[in-house]
Amino acid sequence: MVCPGFRKTSSSIAPGDVINPVSSINGTKQYITIRLFKDKSSGDWHVHYGLNSSPKPVGYFPKSLLPAMIDRPVLLRFGGLAARRKPAPSPPMGNGYVPLSGKAALVSNLKLIDLNGIAHIVNTDLPFYATNQNCYPFSYIDSGRFFYGGPGCVDN
Repeated sequence: MVCPGFRKTSSSIAPGDVINPVSSINGTKQYITIRLFKDKSSGDWHVHYGLNSSPKPVGYFPKSLLPAMIDRPVLLRFGGLAARRKPAPSPPMGNGYVPLSGKAALVSNLKLIDLNGIAHIVNTDLPFYATNQNCYPFSYIDSGRFFYGGPGCVDN
C-alpha cells in the first residue's frame, strides 16, 4: 500500500490499488463511490468504497497520522493525476478525452457532509491548480460535477 499507517479493515480495495473494470466510451459505464469522513468519537478518518454499489468500509487513517487535521478546517481537493519520467511524453489523464468533448472522465455527485451528517452538493467553483492546462484541461464545477482529462503532451 502506498499510504503508510492506513489501517485496512476489509479485504476490498485500499489506497493505491488499481480499480478494475473501467468504463468504456461507447460501452459499459462503471460508477465508483468514495466516502471519506472523520469519525466524531475517535477522530479517525474512515474510507468507504463502492464499485457500482453503495460504499462499504475499507479502513481508516488514525487521527495520529493527521495531527494538523484534528481541530482545523479541512481542505478539499478533487481531480486527476498523470505522472511520467522525463523525457517520456506525458500520459493521458482520465480516458484521454478533453472535457469539452462530451466524452471526458467525469467526477459527479460531489458532496460535503457536515458535522450533523447533512450532505450539501458542491455547486460552486473551488480554487483550482493545473500544472499544464494545455495538456490536461478541465471544466469548472457545475451542479456537483466536473469533467477532466486530456491526451497529455509530447513536448512538456
